Amino acid sequence: MENFLLPFTLSLISGLIIMLGGWIFASRRTWNDKHLDLFIALGAGYILAVAFLDMIPEAFHTSPYSMHFVIVGYLIVHLFEHVFTPHFHYGEETHHHLVSNIVSTTALIGLMVHNFFSGVAIGSGMLTGEAIGWIIFIGTVLHKLPEGFTISSIMFASHHRKRYALMGTVLLALSSVLGTLLVFVFQNKEWFFKDFALAMSAGTFIHVATTDLIPRINDSHQRWMPLMVFIGVGLFLLSSLILRH
Repeated sequence: MENFLLPFTLSLISGLIIMLGGWIFASRRTWNDKHLDLFIALGAGYILAVAFLDMIPEAFHTSPYSMHFVIVGYLIVHLFEHVFTPHFHYGEETHHHLVSNIVSTTALIGLMVHNFFSGVAIGSGMLTGEAIGWIIFIGTVLHKLPEGFTISSIMFASHHRKRYALMGTVLLALSSVLGTLLVFVFQNKEWFFKDFALAMSAGTFIHVATTDLIPRINDSHQRWMPLMVFIGVGLFLLSSLILRH
């Protein structure tokens, strides 16, 4: 139970930050995009570094077949975000005439799948080692605020009611907690979560960073925004150094 309490709490905090992003959208429609881009750029650099420098080496160390699951994780998110779901961008406000109920529902499902694997990443990271669990948590949290803003915008644009916008963030939060919960429910399958789930989570992180977050950063009119990706990578290296010593 003690081993479960920390990752469950971290997953819950991650979910609450998503809900905070939704609350910000619902309560203040004039949210500053510059502040949003800051979180996006930092998060992109951080989770990209987490995936390539920590999660993949850790998974590959225990099983050479884990690399196959990196691409599986990448393709799962791609499937739900770009095949089943019309394309959308993190943190962008969506206007009501552009979004149908079907679009908002499929967008919600796609982000729920992504958040489920974020929860799995936190849980499997903690099973691998507390340091890597904390590193994954930090990387996850950095892009949860824009994520909450995004789903709230889509749900509000579709249903025209703020309670639907907030309901979307609650479902995303629960998906993250469920992912962490399942890791510990099936602890007798610990080898799967340490090897393959960690690798799949790395694949989802790579997709989120390279396909969802960095394109938005590159489209920014602020020339210093791409540099924030490097700061995000530096933040990972610093946190990794501190947590491992």
